[in-house]
Amino acid sequence: MHDVRRNIKYYVTGNVGILLLTWFLYAIGNAMTMPYLSIYLKMLGANAIDIGLTYSISMIVQLIAIIPGGYLTDTLGRRSSIVIGTWLITVMSFLMVIAPNWQLLAVFYALNMAASFYQPALLAILMDSLPQERYASGILVTSILPQIPWLVLPPVSGFLINKYGLFGIRLAYLISSIISVAVAIIRQFTIKETLGNRIGKVTFRELLRSYNQLISIVNLPGDLLMIYVSALMISIAIMPINTLLPIYVIYKLGLNTVYWGYLVSISYAAYIMIGIFLTFYVDRYRSRLFALGTIISAVGSVIGLVENTYSVVGYLLMLQVGAQLVITAIQSELGGRIGINRRGHGMSLLIVFQLIGQTIGSYLTGEFYRINTESLFLIPLVLSLSLMIIYLSAIRHNIGNER
Repeated sequence: MHDVRRNIKYYVTGNVGILLLTWFLYAIGNAMTMPYLSIYLKMLGANAIDIGLTYSISMIVQLIAIIPGGYLTDTLGRRSSIVIGTWLITVMSFLMVIAPNWQLLAVFYALNMAASFYQPALLAILMDSLPQERYASGILVTSILPQIPWLVLPPVSGFLINKYGLFGIRLAYLISSIISVAVAIIRQFTIKETLGNRIGKVTFRELLRSYNQLISIVNLPGDLLMIYVSALMISIAIMPINTLLPIYVIYKLGLNTVYWGYLVSISYAAYIMIGIFLTFYVDRYRSRLFALGTIISAVGSVIGLVENTYSVVGYLLMLQVGAQLVITAIQSELGGRIGINRRGHGMSLLIVFQLIGQTIGSYLTGEFYRINTESLFLIPLVLSLSLMIIYLSAIRHNIGNER
């Protein structure tokens, strides 16, 4: 029992505990809104291509903001970056409530994504606050447990939308915005800085020079570059779920928004239970997480090709679990390789690759969905198999070097 308590303290105290709490609160709002953003856009007049482009453009905007976000993380500090960014997101969230058409909703969503420039600071402060031997479990715990609101809230929003239409979805976004205010207040008064030698003074010239980090990509060691490329590929693979799967379920399979909410909740319930189980083993078997994640993602994509309600649940669950294991493996590997003073830079570079992948994935999903709805499942299948080939090639290369 003493060992269990000692292990738990790493995840519920200090900065890690604050992140866990505020991510949990954010998940309440996200669970009520994220499954229905595509529906919100469609209600305001957007078509499938418009929706795909909205996501892609938003990813590009966030990409532009994330690059200097790494610089701010290592100069202004983790805490200041997080506090400023959280308040900006709160403002954008309220604007999304009152968007009169899909074009302005897309603009507000893009600005909301730009306000997420502090994501490198979140990842950096998480790594700073964990012992290295707890990286994998810490990442998994803070990724899985905050998703508990997804067990019950998507059907609530689905009911609101089914009963009240556009007013219902605006109400869901209003609730999410109010929760964002609470998150901003908590972070402002509780998060502790972990970067002791920050510069503190930020200049516009240095902010612009932070984009030079893109040039550093060509100078990355081959194995490190492959880690970043893997992050890009898994980000492409997950985008069909985040963009057009709700459209597929509601407008092709014929389910209403309430049932779509139930499907999301069921998949998240299984996702959380599996994640909690894996938490006890991920630190011990960290080197195998990447392979396991790609296999689970591939199997889930094959299940999705059956194209019925049950297969959608299996697809949602397995792709989420598989992608999370791959991302956990990538983040924990980078956390061990990158020193604290360069962690903001390293994590922003990771997010850059992820956002490029999400941008490509959003666009491809919209284009291929117009041609064939099976592309929702074929895209992640092809990418999961490709990641497995990369993994096996890396193993063979390492074995060859040892010889």
